[in-house]
Amino acid sequence: MSKFILFYILYWLTGNPLLALLVIVAIILAVDRTYLSFIPDPFKALRSSSRTGELQKVISINPHDGRSLKELGILLVEKGDFKNAAECFRRTAGKMADDPEFNYYYGIAEARSGDISKGRELVEKALLDSPRLKYGEPYLMMAEVYLDCHDYRNALPLLEKFVGIHSSSSRGFYRLGVVKMKLGMKDEGIEYLRKSIRVFKSSPLFKRRVERKWALKARILIAREA
Repeated sequence: MSKFILFYILYWLTGNPLLALLVIVAIILAVDRTYLSFIPDPFKALRSSSRTGELQKVISINPHDGRSLKELGILLVEKGDFKNAAECFRRTAGKMADDPEFNYYYGIAEARSGDISKGRELVEKALLDSPRLKYGEPYLMMAEVYLDCHDYRNALPLLEKFVGIHSSSSRGFYRLGVVKMKLGMKDEGIEYLRKSIRVFKSSPLFKRRVERKWALKARILIAREA
């Protein structure tokens, strides 16, 4: 309702419905960029798209360029295009087999493409070679694969390892709280949700923008369970 009121006020001020709508969109984007991060960053998406095009041109000239295939695969994973990412990684797997970062992203691409067993194996190899890779991010990303399959038992130990490495992640504590509750450990789950909120409150300002939505989800879930 408030958005309609704002629209009519802006329409009255500008005399142009399209301009009024653009102003509202700009306000929403500005608030989201500053406080929430629910909406994907359009500038980051443009940069990623541009770099993807550049890498595709390089690979079309040199199909065996392992570094370009790896970078393109990572960009595709971040975009959510897991099948094409996995294909990029497969093409250079022989060259990059000892690269922990490569194996991590390759594993996530395979797991998200449906081969969870192979994906888990690759992620475990990455973590064996580099146990604190990306502050434990591979544990979280693999756990979220299981969460999306409602496989909470396999997600649990991965999340516990993640928060053991990254003790300032509101997202990690929120995920762990949800899993604990799904497995019947309600009191422990609520405590992890509270920890998600505490971690957010103690985070520096630059990090709060990214973590705020997880603390918000934790608050909503706690209120729901009260």
